[in-house]
Amino acid sequence: MLFPGEIKLKAIFEPDVKWRLVEEFGPNCYTVTEDGKLLLEEDYTDMDNLVMWLLTFAEKVVVLEPEEVRERMISIAEAIKQNYI
Repeated sequence: MLFPGEIKLKAIFEPDVKWRLVEEFGPNCYTVTEDGKLLLEEDYTDMDNLVMWLLTFAEKVVVLEPEEVRERMISIAEAIKQNYI
């Protein structure tokens, strides 16, 4: 591996974004959960790119791990909300 992923992402996606996951990671990249959502577990090398990519899913993703990514997502969402208050 040229750039080993040190960031271990674990996230749940809504089923209607499956095409994006398949397009980017292949057809076997996720596990279907009991409630029909998609669990993605992937390694990443760059925190900023990961967070920006996740934000493109808006409310269709919930990050489970790592906590640092969850915290950055919350911080960004709160900052965006402040622009509309």
